[in-house]
Order: sequence, then structure tokens, then C-alpha cells
Amino acid sequence: MNKKFSIIILALMFSTLVFAEGDIGAITEPITRIYDLVKAVASIVGVIAITIAGGVYMVSGNNLQQRDNAKSMVSYSIVGLVLVWAAPLLVNYLTAVPVV
Repeated sequence: MNKKFSIIILALMFSTLVFAEGDIGAITEPITRIYDLVKAVASIVGVIAITIAGGVYMVSGNNLQQRDNAKSMVSYSIVGLVLVWAAPLLVNYLTAVPVV
């Protein structure tokens, strides 16, 4: 069942590409809107996670385990935010057509 569903989804995706007839903006606009929504949600969640980690770090006192957890939470949040915000740059770099 899952394999059939995957094949149907792929067929629908490729049929959209075939019938686009040069209007690539019609295809990329929904993808861009979804990416912008995911980027906004991830940014909000990342900032909240960094704020919570800062609070945990401040109230940890002498508990080294909580301090280490808060530090790793901040590190992972920052790495996640950098990945989310740098993804379009990486995609544009990898799909760029070299000028000869």
C-alpha cells in the first residue's frame, strides 16, 4: 500500500513538471511558501528553545548536569537555525548553472 502511494505521489509530481510548459514559477511558488512557513516556525521554536535553555542555565546553580544540558540545547538550537536559514543558499549554490 505504501509503495503504491509513493508511486502515485511521484507520478503527480512529475506530471506537474511536464505540464508546466516553461512556467517554473507556478511550481516553485508553493514550495517557497511552504519553506517560508517552516522557516518561520523553526525560528520561533529555536528562539524559544534558546530562551528556555538560558533559564535552565541560570537556575541550575551548582548542578553541572543541568548546565551541560542547557549548553547542548543552545548549541543544537543554533545549529538547527543556521541549517534552516542557510538551506536556500546551499541549494542555489548546488543547482547554479556555470557560465561558460
